[in-house]
Amino acid sequence: MLKIQFKEHDSETLFSNFLREEHPKTRLKNLVIYCKSIGMSHGEILDFCRISGPTLASYLKEFQRGGFEALRKTKWKGQESDLNQYTSIIDDDFSKKPPKSAAEAQSRIEELTGIKRSPTQIRSFMKEKLGYRFLKAGSLPGNGKDDDDLKELQRQEFKKKLSNHYWIKPGKEKK
Repeated sequence: MLKIQFKEHDSETLFSNFLREEHPKTRLKNLVIYCKSIGMSHGEILDFCRISGPTLASYLKEFQRGGFEALRKTKWKGQESDLNQYTSIIDDDFSKKPPKSAAEAQSRIEELTGIKRSPTQIRSFMKEKLGYRFLKAGSLPGNGKDDDDLKELQRQEFKKKLSNHYWIKPGKEKK
């Protein structure tokens, strides 16, 4: 059993860190160490936080070695996307003609790279890696009921100028 000596204000700091942390893993670490600081037994901490014994031991050792700063670090790096190596090719293609939907982007990316991803992953890739955002632009003038021919011509002209939905890169909006 690992024994840690806590100072008076440590439990308050741990609890406030637990409330403020954004990443779920670092939040859990703060909660575990907070539970230890208020005197809970290891068994109670394991049940309450739903973690294993080795995980508890590693969190306690981390806190012993590095203090509060060690609790903020995550060792998880994530997985590199296969699409990252094609970012410039995809961006060049999309800058010439932005896709109108995630499904269109999905099919064009599959044509360019041979990699198929779900529309959700494509949206995420376009937002986070390419810097695009989805734009829904304007509405058509008039309501289409009992309009004269002039209004209908204006509406058709408006449709030609502006596609209603498309992906854009900020700073390159259509005028």
